[in-house]
Amino acid sequence: MTKTLLSEKIVRMIVENRLYKGLYRQNNGVFYRGEDPITKKTGVGFGAMGNGVYLTWKEKTAIAYAKFGKGVVNKYKVKKGLKIADVKGKEVIAIKKMLGFEPWDYTNDPQFNKILTFELKRKKFDGVVSDNDMEGLVIFDPKNLELVE
Repeated sequence: MTKTLLSEKIVRMIVENRLYKGLYRQNNGVFYRGEDPITKKTGVGFGAMGNGVYLTWKEKTAIAYAKFGKGVVNKYKVKKGLKIADVKGKEVIAIKKMLGFEPWDYTNDPQFNKILTFELKRKKFDGVVSDNDMEGLVIFDPKNLELVE
């Protein structure tokens, strides 16, 4: 292996999100979502990690979100190989800083959510993950999900 290829491989390994990869592997790519069976809406609509489909790796957490309305818990298979940002990672922190927020700040401002999503997509991210199961995982494009029966 050439020095350049080895360097690229090391950089790729550092950039990849270990938390997401571990959760993906542990759950075979299946995550839960408490949602209204008709509208597919869920939870509180906070959207603090961007706009998209919010999922969790804990079924009990999805049940809690389903109870916000007449919800049900659905399982979704997340497409393999997605690039997922860490909500505490440098990319998200840089965008928050650009918008005048500290790394630990959250807001439900729709404009913030739009900009965060836009900037992360521009950097080729497909979503964001948190280590908190209540915040979970957001996948920006629903085409990257498949409902599991």
